[in-house]
Amino acid sequence: MNKRVRELLEAADPARGIQVGAGDVEEVLRLASNDVTSYGAVVPVRRARRLVTVGAAFAVVAVAAMTVTILRPTAGPAGSSQPPTVPGAAGVPAHCLSTIADRMRATSYDGQAGRYEYLHRRGQGGSSMVQPGSRTQLVSVLYSEETSRWLAADGSGRLRTVRGAPTYPDDASRNFYAEHPEMIPNEGSDTDDLRPGDFTVLPLPAPQPAAMAEALYQARENGPSHVLVSVAELNNERVVDFARRAAVLRFLAGTDGVTCRDEQTDPAGRTGIVVSADFGRGPRPSPGDWGREYLLFDPQTGELLARGGGANSAAGGVTWSTVYLERGYTDVLG
Repeated sequence: MNKRVRELLEAADPARGIQVGAGDVEEVLRLASNDVTSYGAVVPVRRARRLVTVGAAFAVVAVAAMTVTILRPTAGPAGSSQPPTVPGAAGVPAHCLSTIADRMRATSYDGQAGRYEYLHRRGQGGSSMVQPGSRTQLVSVLYSEETSRWLAADGSGRLRTVRGAPTYPDDASRNFYAEHPEMIPNEGSDTDDLRPGDFTVLPLPAPQPAAMAEALYQARENGPSHVLVSVAELNNERVVDFARRAAVLRFLAGTDGVTCRDEQTDPAGRTGIVVSADFGRGPRPSPGDWGREYLLFDPQTGELLARGGGANSAAGGVTWSTVYLERGYTDVLG
């Protein structure tokens, strides 16, 4: 397989970034055998296979006529009422999100417009495979990945990906990839200039909780954790405006199994309100600890700050896999 084609397939892999340690094959197969995820509600974007300009390093570009919010830590105005927070040991129905929806303020990009929606996020990428000659030994390569995207309604725009140096969870992985360097994703910056139709633009649901439920809670067999995954995917693909943020929050607040936790700080240093949903809690619940999906929301604006995962136990920490850094509208490409 062509190396570039492999990289494009890895970028479209919905399981990328999931760290699987050596010897975990049977656990992966057990989890996969119960996965009934449908990705029909939030369709991954499709990009034409076209090789374009590759930059050697991430360029910082001065952009004019651009309305973008950089999601930095913000304090509420003096005397403002903060949404209630809940200790992480138990969790309660996500009424805290209704409080945020009732009190949230607009961002700098709310009510604005531009030819392109701009999204900037940072996360972890990687790939794993069974080592040749072994039925159980997994080898993995991991790397940081920062994505900036400018996307017009016709699917044109620009996509820039900055990939960090590869890391390995164990010596077996390090040795395997040292012997197969052609399987290591390129470190550095890739820039794709997109023509009309190169991307499929995800339609935004109507700004009502019922519309969000229809679009984001499919398939229901996977239970409430799939709702949080869908909300994160929506934020991966589109700038979510004020009315739709409020609708998302109210939809989540009324979804059984979505619970408020505590305040936490993400890797970018921003403090928000954590909500969670346990895996394996659909109409036919699965026994045991399958882990938990987490989202972190800005209590002032209702914006999604980060997505993560962790164990069900109160002592288990959250690993924030995606951090949403900037979003907004612009008329020019960066």
